Amino acid sequence: MDPKYLEALFAKYPELLSPQDLEELFGLSRNTLYRWLQNGVIPAYQVEKTWLIARDQVKDWVWKNRKTLRKGQTSEVNDEDQP
Repeated sequence: MDPKYLEALFAKYPELLSPQDLEELFGLSRNTLYRWLQNGVIPAYQVEKTWLIARDQVKDWVWKNRKTLRKGQTSEVNDEDQP
């Protein structure tokens, strides 16, 4: 994955992402997305009922996991092995 592509992918999104932004970005179902958020798979913080998702942290996470994500090996980045 080209860093310029990654920048362009995230460019239209605000500094704080919503869960809906992540659904759109990753093509995840709502259930999978919230499971990933709750289990810490995707970097985010929950304050009461609101998820705070920093665009730059997610972008860094995508970059660090780019080989796994590109191959579609989501079992290596999802929460199946987490309690």
